[in-house]
Amino acid sequence: MSDSPRLVGGGELGEIPYLRPHPGPALFTRRSARFEALAGGHTLGDYLQFCGRLSAAQAVASAELPPPPDARNLAAVRPLDASVSHSDEWTEALQPIVRELLPAPMPAAAREGLTRLANLGRKPLAALAAKILSGDFEGLDLAVAPFAAAALQVQFVTRAARIPVGAVARAEGGCPLCGSRPVAGVVLGDDRLRYLACALCGSQWYLTRVKCSRCGSTAGISYFSLEGDSGAVKAEACDGCRSYVKLFYLERRPAADPEADDLATLALDTLVSEQGYQKNALNLFLLA
Repeated sequence: MSDSPRLVGGGELGEIPYLRPHPGPALFTRRSARFEALAGGHTLGDYLQFCGRLSAAQAVASAELPPPPDARNLAAVRPLDASVSHSDEWTEALQPIVRELLPAPMPAAAREGLTRLANLGRKPLAALAAKILSGDFEGLDLAVAPFAAAALQVQFVTRAARIPVGAVARAEGGCPLCGSRPVAGVVLGDDRLRYLACALCGSQWYLTRVKCSRCGSTAGISYFSLEGDSGAVKAEACDGCRSYVKLFYLERRPAADPEADDLATLALDTLVSEQGYQKNALNLFLLA
């Protein structure tokens, strides 16, 4: 008998898929469109539009990136483990990102950072990638890091899309493919299942609702939302470890993209952090 979780209440829908189908490079095109849609009338409209252009550049880079290595020989447990050494394949994605973005309008500090990144040598690039992938952001050059992270996303998203979902083993404490933290979660509209979305490779994995994404506790879970919100986005907070993660309810926010909508709801982060909770999530466009 399978030990996979099953839907309760009759089990008519069968086993709950551990991983949702990966959209692959199409993720960047959809994300770019979502940023554009969110930018209109938003207090952070200019920033969201810039992130949309960055996502569009990622879509171009993913189309130009050479096919990744054969996925058949990868390990079942975290086959894209970001904590181990990786090739400099991501720098091939960086080149078209720089080419696409340099003519676009952007803040002076961002342009200076992008230009500086484009002129870094191989060793500084490798050191930068290692810091981002390890989650060690102390001393990180925040002017260049989001662009490098965008190129790393292209590499990992492209690779993740080629791995059969049934070949990936269950894992605790991060993405089952690469080990990175989630950027946010989505709650499906039809069966109310909750999936966390990886900040790096874009994979989405199942986690039981009303359960802390960090420590696994099912006690002391509370929810925060902004006044006047329709229930489309909530922060699930754990009193045990004092962490939280945002959840986007697709029934009320069907076009939500975890990364784009996370940036568009920073007011909720402010509200929850003022209550003493720390975010158990990572947005690579907001490393500052």
